[in-house]
Amino acid sequence: MDKEQKNSHQNEVKKEIQIQVPRDMKPMYANSVKINVTDEEVMLQFAYLRPDQGTGVLVGDMVLSPKHAMRFQKALDETLKKHFTRHLPE
Repeated sequence: MDKEQKNSHQNEVKKEIQIQVPRDMKPMYANSVKINVTDEEVMLQFAYLRPDQGTGVLVGDMVLSPKHAMRFQKALDETLKKHFTRHLPE
């Protein structure tokens, strides 16, 4: 990242975003994810695979641009590192 890009990124103003959650929305559990990547998009297909049954159910799809996928990866990595460094026994 060149100096100009770095400065413009640091000067971005964080906006508060309000997200409405539908009343009938329920959290879904996934124990597997299939990832497909093209130049234009990163597709994540989340599934719940039943142990010892050889069957599964697709519980969600997510499509990201490569740029957003890299931001997601960084945010997930940072969040997991913070959590597990605080909660792991010494």
